[in-house]
Amino acid sequence: MKSTKTKLCTAILATILATSFTACGGGGSSGGSDDPTVITVSKTLSENNIYSNKLFCYNPSTADEDICNIRMYQIMVEAFNNGDDSINYGVGYGTSNHKGDIQGVIDELDYIKGLGINAIWLTPVFQSADNGEPVTALDATGYFGEDYFKVDPRFGNEDVLHTLVDEAHARGMYVFLDGVFGHFKDTINKQSPAMVQLVTTDTCQGMGSTYPAGNGTLCADHSQEATLEFYKEVATHYITKYKIDGWRLDQAYQVPVANWKAIREAVEDAAKTVTYQREGQNVNPLGYMVGEIWGGEWDIKNYGYGSNTAPGLKSNFDFNTRYGIVQALAVEESGASNHKAAFISDKLKAAESIYPDIATPNYFLGNHDLVRFGDLIQRAQKLGALKNQNYFKRYKLAHSVIAALSGPVTLYYGDEWGQEVPNFDVKKVDSKGNCNAMNYCDDHVARVNGQFDGFNADQENLKSFVTKLMALRANSKAISMGKMIDLGTDDNVFVVKKTYGDSDVLVLINIQDNKQVDIDFDASLFSDVAAENSVSVLTSENFDEPETLLPEGTTYKLSLEPLTAAIVFIPPSN
Repeated sequence: MKSTKTKLCTAILATILATSFTACGGGGSSGGSDDPTVITVSKTLSENNIYSNKLFCYNPSTADEDICNIRMYQIMVEAFNNGDDSINYGVGYGTSNHKGDIQGVIDELDYIKGLGINAIWLTPVFQSADNGEPVTALDATGYFGEDYFKVDPRFGNEDVLHTLVDEAHARGMYVFLDGVFGHFKDTINKQSPAMVQLVTTDTCQGMGSTYPAGNGTLCADHSQEATLEFYKEVATHYITKYKIDGWRLDQAYQVPVANWKAIREAVEDAAKTVTYQREGQNVNPLGYMVGEIWGGEWDIKNYGYGSNTAPGLKSNFDFNTRYGIVQALAVEESGASNHKAAFISDKLKAAESIYPDIATPNYFLGNHDLVRFGDLIQRAQKLGALKNQNYFKRYKLAHSVIAALSGPVTLYYGDEWGQEVPNFDVKKVDSKGNCNAMNYCDDHVARVNGQFDGFNADQENLKSFVTKLMALRANSKAISMGKMIDLGTDDNVFVVKKTYGDSDVLVLINIQDNKQVDIDFDASLFSDVAAENSVSVLTSENFDEPETLLPEGTTYKLSLEPLTAAIVFIPPSN
């Protein structure tokens, strides 16, 4: 039988999951003595707002809840799960068995839904090689297709793609496909069903530069009107025929911003012409598009967003915030680190200052081209950047940072339970300078087989934590679209308030690995007054049962253990 305290805490948490709330993150390494750090969080500090909150999802007057609350799960189709053993590629880059397919995704939709996810992104499913062709590792990735209007037979067929979309929608999940609208195999089918002719070139566009397409590949000539019309047809074809909800856009810098505007508007218009059933309601496809521009803030602005008056893509993955998080908590792929909480804040502020107001950054920790965060933790220790791994503590904090930010977020499959590649802590460079002795490279080592059960206690605990973070985001406008106010972030502690309307939540993260933080904060930071002046606290180490904190006068005192995040909120009244 549960104790009275346990019953009360469980009831409070259940109520929170149905009301407004928020979450947090951070973590790193720090030297010094074991004496605790002491900070004071006051009303005065809360008014020192270092965040502009001008971006789309931080501004309640513009934010779209459906967009800002996207919780997307990225799936590398050829690696994820084998649902049909008769159609496997069997070759590919990375560490998987390369037997993944669309049926394998269908088979695990309940697992994905159970994580609190409301969207899936599949890497390209365009035909890369028909059943009569020999296949290569590049074909298996899907990123160099040969027919935009056919489903790759080694991933499935039209019927199975329809089934995937329908089954995902029935579970309340959006479906996004990967649009590779800049490059392809030199055997590409250039003619669309509407008889529009794609114009190709052997010279590709980079971020302000050009480069050769490479052996066996070509690029799209986006200076030609026919090319734009071709890709508008591709993008809208999958909206109207399959009722997908939008696109992730590979190497988006290969397409001019003006063309992205035209393609995006075509997608948005097409989405208004079809409907489907989602969670018992008749809805239009979302029409969301997010670009991959692997560069700095100015690159993402210039080659993705454009301007407020001439916007191209309204959402792009925020690579620099990702690098800020991994450097603060471990190291990035190069080995660079900056174990300061303020480094994360600096990355967020830089994006705000450069991006146009319409910008909707999509925040993420990993993807198929990056090293798993777990391997970066191990790499950090191997390089001497961290004394101790504290593996799962750091993974929790990394997820918490992502969860705390307003706007769409993306979870790479396996990161929910801390997946890593054994023995890939520091790459042993070969003569080409990019792979280790196992022939695993930084840009594909994360393409592993999916795992959906058989987790050990630590992995299960992390998966449960991530699931609860996603549930909190699902039910909280303060998380998904609340403005963020700095309360005194410094090298050691990330401290912010997230607020939406009259819902206020404090996010407190101790990134030090050997020092406790004693935090004093003023009751005036909250808009509402709690019953008996109490507040509730959840930590990354005790996320099941919120603890009640009573004030000493008008001040609350909280001790935060090393590498721990806390979320402080007003408990809902009965």
